[in-house]
Amino acid sequence: MGALCACVLAWGGPTPEQLFKDAQKAERAGQTVRAYLLYAEAAAADPTNITYWERAQALRPMASLLKGTEQASSELPPDKIDKTLFGTITPDDFEQSRRPLPPPELKAAPGRQDFDLKGDSKTLWEKVAQAYHLMVVFDSDFRPVNNIRFRLTGADYREALRALEAATNSFVTTVSERLMFIATDTTAKRTEFESTTTVVIPFRESTTVQEAQEVFAGVRGVLDMRKLMVDSQRHAVLIHDHITKVRLAEMLILDLMRPRPEVAVEVEILTVDKSSTIGYGLTLPTAFPLVAFPNRNNLLTTIPSSVSSFLTFGGGASLIGIGLTSATLFANVAKSSATSLLRTEVVALDGQPTTLHVGDKYPIITNGYFGSTTGSGQVFTPPPTFNFEDLGLVLKVTPHVHGLDEVSLDVDAEFKLLGSTAVNGIPVISNRKYESKVRVMTGEWAVLAGLMSSSDARTITGIPGMTSVPLLRSNTKNKDNSATLIVLKPHLLNLPPTETPTWRAYCGSETRLPSPF
Repeated sequence: MGALCACVLAWGGPTPEQLFKDAQKAERAGQTVRAYLLYAEAAAADPTNITYWERAQALRPMASLLKGTEQASSELPPDKIDKTLFGTITPDDFEQSRRPLPPPELKAAPGRQDFDLKGDSKTLWEKVAQAYHLMVVFDSDFRPVNNIRFRLTGADYREALRALEAATNSFVTTVSERLMFIATDTTAKRTEFESTTTVVIPFRESTTVQEAQEVFAGVRGVLDMRKLMVDSQRHAVLIHDHITKVRLAEMLILDLMRPRPEVAVEVEILTVDKSSTIGYGLTLPTAFPLVAFPNRNNLLTTIPSSVSSFLTFGGGASLIGIGLTSATLFANVAKSSATSLLRTEVVALDGQPTTLHVGDKYPIITNGYFGSTTGSGQVFTPPPTFNFEDLGLVLKVTPHVHGLDEVSLDVDAEFKLLGSTAVNGIPVISNRKYESKVRVMTGEWAVLAGLMSSSDARTITGIPGMTSVPLLRSNTKNKDNSATLIVLKPHLLNLPPTETPTWRAYCGSETRLPSPF
């Protein structure tokens, strides 16, 4: 039997030893939930190994806290994740990213100058460099082109150098803050002399896999990066390419990964209840007891305690009395008023929903035994299962920021109460739902919903025929008024991306990248 179990285990899936090794790898990688599940599978596959069970029990408390959070940030099924984009940054990559970069720009003389030069390309480079207090060194294979006319008006050093690169079919490589290296613009020379670099850029831990894939895949496609890899465990992206492309990628990532605007939404729920009761009139007796004073069989001889006066008839052995009670003239007034105000504030990101629950969680039986429990012997009654229902107000708000002045709110409000009826002891939930969209100015109140209820009751009590006279009857009037108002007011907590100054950069063409100066 043991050999059969071993064969089935080997045929159906990984061995307990392999599960244990995979769990150790997941634990070292920080994947606590996955490690706990693998340890538990290994312990179930080999119950005799106490080590598997101990490791599973050691991770169980932490895994219960992290359950549903480790993979919640993915939001993408495995088949939708770009495997060529995600990877692991090695220590060698980090070491390469720490190497010093060449100077970001030349320290040329400030100001704009005019040029009207004529000569070969080498002479033009020397005169332009001298005008901006720069030095120039040429490649040994550089062949100057003769008879070039170079005219330029009101140009700074960047505009002058880029124009001269196009005129002489050459490119610049920065050597130091004052020294430039000039070579002929060919594919071979650019591959030989253009500097490449590696940088590691961290990003926020709250960034989801879907957001990271959209941003970094877009940057890689726009700039045609040589190497761009995202490490989701370290929350960093590795970029390796020419310095110009790397600097452009850094600026694009900085803009695209800018934090979303946050909106604080003030929520106020105002409830006013008023009730009044007025009672007036005359309370007349509606029952008259008949009492026989002599002691006779089958006659009531006990005097009711609430009756003190009698109207008598007859005499001697036939003395009979009719009980009389006093009438009461009354008048009373009662008024009550109650006002309750719930004020709270929720914070949400642009385009992300936030939820507010005001109320209780009520246990509702979802599965139970309602059959007969009588009969001979012991009847097993399975325990019921419960589901906690959110009673009260559940408010879901999704803000959308439109600049600094306006905010759109997608509002989903639901109000649940216990109904007056029940089925098999399970109460019926009374549900009211409201969905709407509203666009308001920041700092402006928006009325989400209002509910008004009013009831008027009138009660008349008296003797038939005499109730037509108001003073010969009991009159009671009850009035109840209730009003509920829910209002929202949004506030911006930080600037939206549309209000951030944009940048521009000269990126050249696909075959001729701009020199980093």
